Amino acid sequence: MILRFRCVFPGFLWWLVLLLTVSCLQGWAACDHVPAGQTLRVRLSQPVSSYSAKPGMRLLGILIESPECDGLPLFPQGTAVEGRVQSVRKVGMGFRHETAALEIEFDLISPDDSPPITMHSRVLDVDNARESVKNGVIRGIRSTATPQNRFIFPLAHLLVWSPYSYWIPAASEALFPIASEPEIYFPVGTDLRLQLTAPLPVATSISPALANKEFEESGTEALNRIVLSFTQRTSNAEGRAADVVNLLFIGSREEIERAFLTARWTNSDPLSVRSVLRGFHAVISLNSDPHLPMSSHLLDGKSSDSTWQKSLDSYSKRDHLRIWNRPETWEGQTIWLAASTAEEGASWSFRKERFVHHVVPDIDEEREKVVRDLSMAGCVEAAYNSPRPTTPASMVGSTGTELRTDGAVAVIQLRECQLPVENTEAIFAVATRPRSKFARIIRAQVLSLRNLWRENIVYDGVDVGRLTVSAIRTNRANDRALKATRQSSFANYSKTKVD
Repeated sequence: MILRFRCVFPGFLWWLVLLLTVSCLQGWAACDHVPAGQTLRVRLSQPVSSYSAKPGMRLLGILIESPECDGLPLFPQGTAVEGRVQSVRKVGMGFRHETAALEIEFDLISPDDSPPITMHSRVLDVDNARESVKNGVIRGIRSTATPQNRFIFPLAHLLVWSPYSYWIPAASEALFPIASEPEIYFPVGTDLRLQLTAPLPVATSISPALANKEFEESGTEALNRIVLSFTQRTSNAEGRAADVVNLLFIGSREEIERAFLTARWTNSDPLSVRSVLRGFHAVISLNSDPHLPMSSHLLDGKSSDSTWQKSLDSYSKRDHLRIWNRPETWEGQTIWLAASTAEEGASWSFRKERFVHHVVPDIDEEREKVVRDLSMAGCVEAAYNSPRPTTPASMVGSTGTELRTDGAVAVIQLRECQLPVENTEAIFAVATRPRSKFARIIRAQVLSLRNLWRENIVYDGVDVGRLTVSAIRTNRANDRALKATRQSSFANYSKTKVD
């Protein structure tokens, strides 16, 4: 019996070693490619415009969010990428096309210590852009799709019984001669989210990239206690719970200001007649205001010390945050709290008698974007996410929008960084529209005439119906989110009472 056992055991051991070896090899081989469907983010290093781009033109960019391998980023931030213009449609003088279109494919990643890697991708969306993306094609807007035209032009057929009233649309055009630019233009620093359309092969010499430097364990324990002691949410002017505090900065006021300026964020102007008029111009011209005012939020009864935002070419879309100084310190350094959110749309509220911005529900993505932008600017010394288990996973913002979060607070220790001095725009200057003002006037008239076919009762009826259905669906979705959040809060409260 003993001899038999001694003969069987080596065979069993051999099979065990073989299984472990195969498992290890499978684990190592898991990173030989990144599957199709995974997303990544690219920041343009040169501008591109539908007016001057040509099919086949090469584009340069850098990775700001790498594809992942086994849950880790595969390439470091700043890795060079290249792409090309697949197709382009420009508006030109407006005789053939009313809208522009641009298709870009990034097809090359160039790691520092490895040969270039070929990839296949398509654009999913462009951050804070007024343009839409469908099947990888970036689609521009109609210059006549402004709020002014949407309101004035339908009067032309409503006033058909009084021909003398046709002066009203003409007078409106004369008083507010504002037309939105129909050509697509993305400057340096524009962020695009891509999706891999084919597996991305990975060289065996490439190892997953490391994230920001971590804090020491003793430091994180102290910071975790500080994070748990802070108020979790801000409140608006009416006292309603608003944004979630999800960022903590360690550094001086000058370091915070330099960090956001280096990352190409801008200050928000205080509310005034001038800022309101500038915002009104941005709305009717379908453009952006990089210094758009923010509503007042309080944290423990105190107004924010500074506000920052990042936008592209859309009034209704922007990344923004508010920052509060705290009396507490960490190892002698000043602490600042911030609440960051991204706005994805804006609509007029008759109840509040003003435009109301709609917040992206996933506020964790915005938190990570702030960390990513400051890291790309070289202004982050160390960073990590401090857990806050008492934060609900789902909440309702002051505008009725659902907010989803894992509850963590991104702790960022800042360092001195240098403001960019090179004028990249001048190096890669591109033509974005007809140079002649007279040509642009002719183009506006051509596009206005082409827009007349839409101004009839049937088209306007369909348009109003579409907007009504969209508004009803949005309100129902907000009501469902509010109901679900209240039920979740009640369930948690009941469980706490039972415990």
